[in-house]
Amino acid sequence: MRWTGPDGRVHKPAPSAQLTPPKHDLIIPFQTAPWRTYGRMMATVLPAFLLLYAALMLTIGVLEWNPLLIIGGGLFAIPLVLFVLRLTRPSVIQIWNAIPDSNGATLHNRADSTSITTMNPTRMERHLLLDGTPLEFPSSWSPWALFLGCVFVSILLSVATTSSGISDGAIVIFILLAVPLWLLGFSIPVLAWWSVASRRLRLPIRRVQAEGWLVAGMLSAFPAFLANSLLTPGMIPSSWNAIQTDMALIAVGAPIIEETCKALAIILFIPILRGPRSGFMVGFSVGLGFALIENVQYVAGSLLGGPANLAATTLIRGVGSIPAHALWTALVGSAIGGFVGSRGLNMKISLAIARTQIGVIDAVEKMGVDVDGDGLRDGFTETSAFLEAALSDGIWSARDTKHLTDDSQIMSDESGTASISRSIPLAFCLAVFGHALWNGLSVGSYAAAEGAGFSEGASLLMTVTVVLCMVISVILLTLRESRNHSPA
Repeated sequence: MRWTGPDGRVHKPAPSAQLTPPKHDLIIPFQTAPWRTYGRMMATVLPAFLLLYAALMLTIGVLEWNPLLIIGGGLFAIPLVLFVLRLTRPSVIQIWNAIPDSNGATLHNRADSTSITTMNPTRMERHLLLDGTPLEFPSSWSPWALFLGCVFVSILLSVATTSSGISDGAIVIFILLAVPLWLLGFSIPVLAWWSVASRRLRLPIRRVQAEGWLVAGMLSAFPAFLANSLLTPGMIPSSWNAIQTDMALIAVGAPIIEETCKALAIILFIPILRGPRSGFMVGFSVGLGFALIENVQYVAGSLLGGPANLAATTLIRGVGSIPAHALWTALVGSAIGGFVGSRGLNMKISLAIARTQIGVIDAVEKMGVDVDGDGLRDGFTETSAFLEAALSDGIWSARDTKHLTDDSQIMSDESGTASISRSIPLAFCLAVFGHALWNGLSVGSYAAAEGAGFSEGASLLMTVTVVLCMVISVILLTLRESRNHSPA
């Protein structure tokens, strides 16, 4: 852009500052928005849930080679995928930093924006930074109060719609409140449990990073959903009765498939794991993401059973199934984090890297080139003991803490979790066993009571007692494990 001034001279805007990496740590203030995490979570889970069925439609279309299903599923999925990608992309912040400089200027041009004027001569720097807003939650009691309020309203509506003097007004109120109760019922417990884990573990986490873990948990539900829907039903013998089929699918197939998918999601974040505590937090978040997707369907289905069914499903899943999913995955995450962050593994990786580098240098020096500058062409002449001693001092370390990236530093484990030591196979078996026990008792307790000759009322009472014991056990285990992983 050029223009001619009153004096007849041609003017052009001053060049804008070039993008450069920041030379110093920048502290950027941010406006607190604790409920924004919940809003972004809700905006992600609903299209992700619809994508589950789009993926199922596409898979069936490919397996049966049905062009209509393939085209329909693809057209249905494309806008949802674009929306989720747009929502979850990392935010970038542009920083204009004016530094006092006697040789600088007082007017600084900015392309596509207003110019900046300073009182004294300054030098302008421009940087692009990833959004470092920390993960924050509302006050610890507010999500739980909202959750219990939803359950209480559902109970009141249940009483109003099942009494002898049922009115049309009660039915209309339930219809009007059904969608809000569904939205809050399946999502608020996830936020509440996420807040519990975050406050107990006290890890400084960026919001965009934590949202990535949650989304990974949602994505892990896709292959699990497809396998549970298409793979395992075909493996059940046709001679089995309904109880045997349900137990095989729900208490055996589903736990193995789902825990495997969630564990694979944790593996995606191995580069940022620094020990059991960070692994526990990543696993807990992945499990919550999986439970969030699953909860959408369960709570929505409970609406068809009326307010009583909605209240029972919301309560049991909110205080039982959601923390159970998170707990099983957190156990695996803790084991993976402990293995990846262990000094033994770090030493093996560093030793392998160092030996590879030395091997390359030796090969080149044998060709007559002095690579290491020692005046000799003998390559590396020290012993393995010297190499291991050098590695123990941090030389050639694969994880030199002085040069960790921001993502690595923000997830560094502190002391206090050294006593937590589980192997990955053991943790995975515990996760599958806990998941299978939860599903098996949920499905089989009523059938077992009926098979034992109990009346319908006694069978129902036994089922409620079993579920109550499971819920209490999961809550206590979740609180205990999160306390064990918290810093001393």
